[in-house]
Amino acid sequence: MSGDSEETSQAGNSTLVLVALFSSVLVVGVAFAGIVPWISLALERRGVDPTTIGIVAAASPVGIMIMAPFVGRVMQALGTANAIMLGAGIASVTILLLPVFDGTLQWIALRFIGGLASALPWVATETWINTVASSRSRGRVVAVYVAFLSLGYSGGPLVLSLVGIEGWRPILLFVALELLAIIPTFAIRHYSPRLEVEARLPIVSAILAMPAVFAAAYVAGMVDTGFLAFLPIWGLRIGLEHGYALLLLTVFIAGNVVLPLPAGWLADRVGTRPVMALCGVISILGPLAVVYAVSWPVLLGIVLFIWGGAAFSLYSLAMTDIGHYCRGTQLAAASGALVVVYTISNIAGPPVIGAAMEAWGPHALMAVSAGVAALFMGVLALTARSAAPELPPEDMALSDEADPASGHERREP
Repeated sequence: MSGDSEETSQAGNSTLVLVALFSSVLVVGVAFAGIVPWISLALERRGVDPTTIGIVAAASPVGIMIMAPFVGRVMQALGTANAIMLGAGIASVTILLLPVFDGTLQWIALRFIGGLASALPWVATETWINTVASSRSRGRVVAVYVAFLSLGYSGGPLVLSLVGIEGWRPILLFVALELLAIIPTFAIRHYSPRLEVEARLPIVSAILAMPAVFAAAYVAGMVDTGFLAFLPIWGLRIGLEHGYALLLLTVFIAGNVVLPLPAGWLADRVGTRPVMALCGVISILGPLAVVYAVSWPVLLGIVLFIWGGAAFSLYSLAMTDIGHYCRGTQLAAASGALVVVYTISNIAGPPVIGAAMEAWGPHALMAVSAGVAALFMGVLALTARSAAPELPPEDMALSDEADPASGHERREP
């Protein structure tokens, strides 16, 4: 009886932790996705040129990319919950200071510092979620996390459209949301996981150990960011109405929110790698189908919904796979590496897509997206025989047993 009671208590604590983390992620997503367009619009109203606006926009992801590999050390030093709260607090201060300074260089510095700070809650939250989730339900748990994150991102521009960009009101609102996100984390701080100290895991070692995982994250980041930037432009250039082009983007984002859930459910039953392969195939065929579905609005919407969901599901599946194999500080390091790869794709993707569209026309958006997905499928196929990350114990902490949810049988290195 005592064993059953203890197990029930642990399950209840895990549910409490996940609900708190999901709530925090939702609120942070709204704030993050709202402040980015606010910055662009504010700079444009000042007469700042598009190139400079792009540099300001890139400062935050560059900061995230630089800080992500070191988040595990901060978590060890301060604790997971404290790392999340510290990052959110610093990020909120950088947002609050934006209207105080007028110089573009000052805004670049603030966004860069904000990016450094934002890496803490991003990596620490994903590490905590993977620590709490069991191997039997990890796919579904991570999918719910990604769904809440996507929902927050989709709500940010909507909130900005309601409050406007004038004055202090939008800034104070987004700062308040950042600070509000700290409350759920503070409430569960006593459940903060203590990471077991494992051997150091450099980013390159993590990527070489699980190349398909990180290739999946790259596809998700490039397609997601590229389509946010260029899907409306693609629609206008092929003759669609402005409102319809924006509606297609909404449908694409809706797929990001909804479809990771069934993908996670399926991954818990058949393994992450088979579902990755399915999403990869859809990510190749989806952009090709879009070109042929342009004349049928309903069909075009269905294709974009399924493709958008499949492409973004690759990130949740990559995060799930990392959770199956890594433990302790190496889980934090691998999560940081995942964020780095995803952020690199966010930075590199839009310029590549933009240049391709300029050179070869609007459908180059679809060609680049299909090509990147095809490269991922090539990596997945080449590593299909690898049963587990092929690194010695001092480089990678693997689970002690075969993890059926990963789709692999564990073998000793």
